[in-house]
Order: sequence, then C-alpha cells, then structure tokens
Amino acid sequence: MAVPPRVLLGISTVATVVAIGSTYALTPGPAEEPAARAERNYANLPPDDFGGPATLTPSPSISPSASPSASSSRSTTPSASPSPRKSATGSAKPNRSGGDRHSGQGPRTGEPLGSPPPGPRPPGSGGTGVPPKKELRVHRGDLVIKTAGKVVEGVEVHGRIRVEAPNVTIRDTVVIVPTGSETFGISNNNDHGAGMLISNVEVRAANAAPGVNGVVGHDFTLEGSEIHHVTDQVHITGSNVTVRDNWFHDNYHVENDPYQGGGASHDDSIQIIGGGNITIAGNRFTGAYNAGVQITQSISDVDGVTIRDNLLGGGGCTVNIAEKGRGPVGGIVIRDNRFLSDQRIDGCAIIHPSTTKVTHSGNVWDDTGRPVALSRG
Repeated sequence: MAVPPRVLLGISTVATVVAIGSTYALTPGPAEEPAARAERNYANLPPDDFGGPATLTPSPSISPSASPSASSSRSTTPSASPSPRKSATGSAKPNRSGGDRHSGQGPRTGEPLGSPPPGPRPPGSGGTGVPPKKELRVHRGDLVIKTAGKVVEGVEVHGRIRVEAPNVTIRDTVVIVPTGSETFGISNNNDHGAGMLISNVEVRAANAAPGVNGVVGHDFTLEGSEIHHVTDQVHITGSNVTVRDNWFHDNYHVENDPYQGGGASHDDSIQIIGGGNITIAGNRFTGAYNAGVQITQSISDVDGVTIRDNLLGGGGCTVNIAEKGRGPVGGIVIRDNRFLSDQRIDGCAIIHPSTTKVTHSGNVWDDTGRPVALSRG
C-alpha cells in the first residue's frame, strides 16, 4: 500500500529535527525532579544547560582601581575555532508566509500583522559596548566586588568580575575572559549581588574555548553592551532580570565539545533556566547555533518572560521553550520582534510545547514583513 506524500513529509521533518538535538523539545526526554534545586552553585548545572562547568576558586577581594595603562588590547580578536561551524541546513527558500510547513509536528498558529513593527533598528556595530575614545586602565586578574554600591568604570579586565554585594554598577568596561577558565565574564550568581547594573560593557573570551560564557546570574540589568566569541552570552538563573539594547553575536561553537560528551556545543545567546519577571527588549541576536533564546526550567519553574522589540536570529529554532518535566512554562509574551531567516530548521522562529501557552503578536520576518507563526513541539 502506497504511503501518501503528506505522511512522508511529516516523517522526514520529524526525523530531521530529532537528529539535530533533544534541546528543541520536539521529542519527550527524561523528566527531571519537580522540586527546584536548593543549591545555586553554577558548577552543578547539567551539561546541556551550560557550555561547560564553572570551577570557582575562592580568591581575595581585589579593588578595581587598577593603575592606568597607556595601551589597550581592546581590538584583540579571539583565535579561530578548532572545528569550523556547520553551515545552515534546510531549504534554500525559507517559508515566510506564516503557513504550516511542518505537517508532522502538529498545527502552527500565527497572528497577522498589517505592517512591520515601528521603531529604530536594534543595536549593532558601533552602538554598543564601551564608548569610542573611552580611556581604560588595565587590570590583570579577577575582580571580586564585596562593597555595596561600588562602581567599576573604565577598566579593561583580563579576568572575571564576580559581584558579591548589592547594587554594584559595572560600566564602560571590557572583560576579556581567560582561555581555559570554562566559566563566566561577569557573575552575581549568589545570594548577595542583587541589583547589579551592567552598562556599555564588552565581554569576550581571550581565545575561543568551550565553556567560556558572558554574563551569569539573576537580579540584574544588562544594557547597551556587546558580548561575543563566548558559548552563551547570557545565562539567567533566577528572577528580576532586564536585558535591553545589547548586541549578541559570534557564539563560539565546536562540533566536539568535551562538556557535551564530545557532541556539538549548545551555544545560546540567552538561556533562562529558572525565575520570572524577566524582560528581553531591543536586542540584536546573531550567531547562536542552538537557540537565540532558550528557555528551560532546569533549576526552577519559569513564569513571567517578555521578549519584545528585538531583532532575533540564529539557532535551530530561534526561540525555543522546553518544560523539562516541570509542567507548563507560565507568562510567556513574545511581541513586536523581527526574525532573521537563518534558522537551521526552516521557518522555525518560535517553538514551544503544546501545553505551554505563548502570547504573541506583531512578530514578523525581517526580510519580508510577513507574520511569524508558532511551531508546536
């Protein structure tokens, strides 16, 4: 008996998606324990939720008032990846009509938009990071900030910044994360660093290496910054986070990542593993292999995420929502975003489990202005 062409298309599509990786939540994976982990230790995160484990060696508190230097290495370019990034796969002519192209994955829904969302173009080269002609003093080694209200300004840090006090501001600063640290550039991922503000900062790895990440933590605002040549640019571990007007690009991707059991690295521009009251607005996303925004519930429930007014690209599916055995993700609003047409899964801008409700409107393809549809995984 002959198999109808529609059925063959559905089988082929599902097989392709499953082959790309289980992160996309298109097939059920092993359920995690429903209770949130009490420990916030970043090193204990499962490898699929982080580019690599962080080994945080206690270090003495260091004042950020480093002596001025006449030279600056801000133009340093990370070394080339040892394994070249895979080229995008899929149809040469992506579907931008908002219609259903994935008959094997269930229905897709979309809300039409009469015209593209108004407003300025998202940030990019020249509009983020440290202001031009800003003089920086060089500091070599980690900074551990333990003074409430401390302002770190105009520093080129060859190391990491760990914030362990409330209401710390880091601005007009470059952070060059040492190769081999398998950790973060800036972090307040503890019980003492709430209220951190990161403004007009650049974070990058000194050299391309698996597991080097950008900003990690909760209870912080990241604005006007540029983060690049790391695995994950932002890793959100809890509530009360605003990420606005930043440029995330050139994620480091390796096909044989030791932190993924030798498989491909899971690089995301932003990954949310727990928390709520999270706003992602006005950013530019390019260059992530796994997802532009990845939402999981790896350490606690996620409830209350707004993604708006961004230029979003990258990933197998650009916005990827997974429940991780904790039930529906709550309070997801995705509106007035433009999506680039560079997904590895053709036309997959937003994917979510059928049990998680996503409120979306005004989302369009950047190249055509046509409405974006949701994909259900």
